[in-house]
Amino acid sequence: MTRDAASGFPQLEQVFSGYFHEDFAAEYGSPEAALRAFHDEASPAEWRRFKREATRLAALAEVRDFAEVCDLVRRLGSRWAPPSRQALAALLASIGD
Repeated sequence: MTRDAASGFPQLEQVFSGYFHEDFAAEYGSPEAALRAFHDEASPAEWRRFKREATRLAALAEVRDFAEVCDLVRRLGSRWAPPSRQALAALLASIGD
């Protein structure tokens, strides 16, 4: 995966750096709660962009080496490290309307 792959996910970068920061567990309690906080504060356009990018990330996570995917998530600003491919897929699948 190229170093520029992160630039293809600007909305994910905003969410991961703003909601999945080093204190996200203390502030939100879980990755799902951090994502709900973003959803509650996001404009409809921001949420749509996030969902599109999250769908792309989920597809990428299915076919790429998991260590590469975790590196991408980190480069997007997340301090939450998915413990497994399934945990990342579950978080991304939890995205509703």
